[in-house]
Amino acid sequence: MHEINGIVDGKRVSSKDLEEQIQRLVHNGEHQLKIISDGQHGIGGRIWPSTEKTTITVEGPVGQRLAGMGMMGTEIVVHGSCSDDVGWLNCGANVTVLGDVANGAHNAGAQGILYVQGGGGARCDTMTKFNPRFAPLQSWYFRDVGDSFAEFKAGGIAVVCGIEPRNPDNILGYRPCVGMVGGTIYFRGQTTGYSSKDVRIIDMDDADWEWLLNNIKPYLTAIDRISYLEELTADRSSWQKIVAFTPAERQDIGGTRLPMDQFRLQTWEEEVGEGGIVGDLLDVERSIIPYIVTGEERRYYPSWDNGRFMAPCCYSCPTEIPTHVRTHLMREGKHQEALELILQYSPLPATVCGQVCPNPCMDACSRGVLLREPVDIGFLGSLSQEITAPEKAPVRREKVAVIGGGPGGIAAAWHLALAGFQVSLYEREPELGGKIYQCIPEDRLPRDILQQEIDRFRSLGIEIYTDYTVDREKFDLIRHEYDAIVLATGAHAPRLIPFPGYEDVIPGIVFLKGINARTPMNLEKKKVIVIGAGNVGMDIACEAYNKGASSVIAVDIQAPASFGKEQQMAQALGTKILYPKFTDHYSKKEGKLYFKDGSHLDADVVFISIGESPELEYLPDEIELFRGYVQADAYGHTSEERLYAIGDVNKPGLITNALGAGLQVSRTILADLEEKPASKRSDEMIDYGKLRKEYYERDRMPQPQDGDTESLKCMSCGLCRDCSTCEQSCYWGAISRQETENGGYEYVVNDDLCIGCGFCAAVCPCGIWQMNPAEEYNM
Repeated sequence: MHEINGIVDGKRVSSKDLEEQIQRLVHNGEHQLKIISDGQHGIGGRIWPSTEKTTITVEGPVGQRLAGMGMMGTEIVVHGSCSDDVGWLNCGANVTVLGDVANGAHNAGAQGILYVQGGGGARCDTMTKFNPRFAPLQSWYFRDVGDSFAEFKAGGIAVVCGIEPRNPDNILGYRPCVGMVGGTIYFRGQTTGYSSKDVRIIDMDDADWEWLLNNIKPYLTAIDRISYLEELTADRSSWQKIVAFTPAERQDIGGTRLPMDQFRLQTWEEEVGEGGIVGDLLDVERSIIPYIVTGEERRYYPSWDNGRFMAPCCYSCPTEIPTHVRTHLMREGKHQEALELILQYSPLPATVCGQVCPNPCMDACSRGVLLREPVDIGFLGSLSQEITAPEKAPVRREKVAVIGGGPGGIAAAWHLALAGFQVSLYEREPELGGKIYQCIPEDRLPRDILQQEIDRFRSLGIEIYTDYTVDREKFDLIRHEYDAIVLATGAHAPRLIPFPGYEDVIPGIVFLKGINARTPMNLEKKKVIVIGAGNVGMDIACEAYNKGASSVIAVDIQAPASFGKEQQMAQALGTKILYPKFTDHYSKKEGKLYFKDGSHLDADVVFISIGESPELEYLPDEIELFRGYVQADAYGHTSEERLYAIGDVNKPGLITNALGAGLQVSRTILADLEEKPASKRSDEMIDYGKLRKEYYERDRMPQPQDGDTESLKCMSCGLCRDCSTCEQSCYWGAISRQETENGGYEYVVNDDLCIGCGFCAAVCPCGIWQMNPAEEYNM
């Protein structure tokens, strides 16, 4: 523990210098501090959260604003009493005062905890804040508090225990709770003179008592008064609760000003006659048009459009995984249901989402766009690795064949089997997985993860034929035996450029397959060039280094298509990327690759990775192709009835595209065989501008990575997180939360109270509320 003295060489250290010492020590990694203070102000405030908790022990006289603007991750223990404004503007610090606190403790606090061993001075807990995202501010006083307590209090929980109070007849001081609009006060003892027009005293319910029992023991332990636990918890009836009236309740209690129309009738016309000063000139019905209107007179109508818009993560995921729904379930404590949900969209969540996908969902994540800290959706995918397969629908009579056991074929077979179809899968290689198994290096995809998910896939009871090459004859037999066929044979024929010397160039896919087949090339001290700087080219570069290459350069005719972790890993190993570079010829004898601009590079080995083409010799001639790919529409339909094509056999794409195509084609086949129109996702993505990033903030301290942590980070775009901010913000009390018959909830607008102000839409963090023009809403 590092000790700082408030007096050095007989001179008092200024508050500014003391704070700078604290900040400097914390910045340099010191998180255990002892302060021997001499009345310095602001001790322990504004310590920005870092890698670990900062603990400060304070001895000696303490000046004002100890822990002022205290941050999450700061813990302060004061051995003695404190001056004014302890925890002023507290943003998350935990403060224990082993003595009394003077005036203004926790003034304008928002988060954090204040434990007081003694009592509080005047104006404690004034103007405290409310933020539904965080646990409420807590202020604990062992004895009593002074005058004007909880003035303009808007949030947080204050507890006054009433042990040996200074004034047993009034432990909350003179005129407490004036202007209080929110928060809760639990107290034990007598109080008089509280602001009855702002608050009411009620009995504690079961939830209140449970909260008090759960939280009072840590408090008493911290202030070394645990011996009072039995006395404070023996009699629930000795405790009372203070809460603020709602705006609507205030009107009922205090009444309202005389409405304008009543003033006209009862006061104005009583003096000047019926009709007022123009009564003798007009003979028409005169009524007052309210300045603030409700009901059908409103120009805008709010609507609770929960689930109407798609979250950016889901919209950007070719596999359609609704991560915002998954995190919503986790926040509700339905972890198993959340982990099972993804299997309705992907059979390979840990393999693809968790390991090899570039995660376009995270690129689109609103938290990443607005706060530069996306939810780790890849990690969430990994959590479903050990989840068992879902229950299948009742068995149908129709039989479907899937040709190809790569990601697209696996996805199609998976979803068709779950829908109840009798599914057979044909794969020419000994193992399932396609390029995932054959080409992706094991350091990027541990084999045990893929194998566990393949085992889960097999558990559905699909007929799987490996080492089975489908030729035209076998295809014809399959065509006559099954009600539908899915082509998912991928693209495995490497594309080459016929420049002079191309015969000595090695297809990158051959190199990668050799590694996973345990027959790798020896590249010891070789200078390697990779033609093509896409993500596969980056995999080749990494593996070349792993096999001993002395240098690797990737060249391309355009800006590299690689991105994300693949490019980062390759560059971290030393890979250079050059573009634009148009290859002229390769001389293996010279060990040089020449370019059309006259330059050349040393090249002992040249790999080419500019894509692959489908191998379609097994297909009949009548099936329509386009530039070497099977032509298919967005639903998977080909030119032939009952024949569907997905994945790289239809067009090049990411693994996640193949998974999404497998999901879509299963829906298409189900619709076609039931003679219904095929459907496709067509939801509208929510506008980032509808979200309120102010409700959220970046994590300032490292958090343990688990499903709960990530689910709390999620901004729940377009899906209500039940924070009740709209209900709390509606001055007129027009919004109420109502339970639904299916066990859910909804927020409902009372049109007779709503004035169409738009506060609900302005404060909703998830973009649920929409303000609709009256002419459109009433159509």
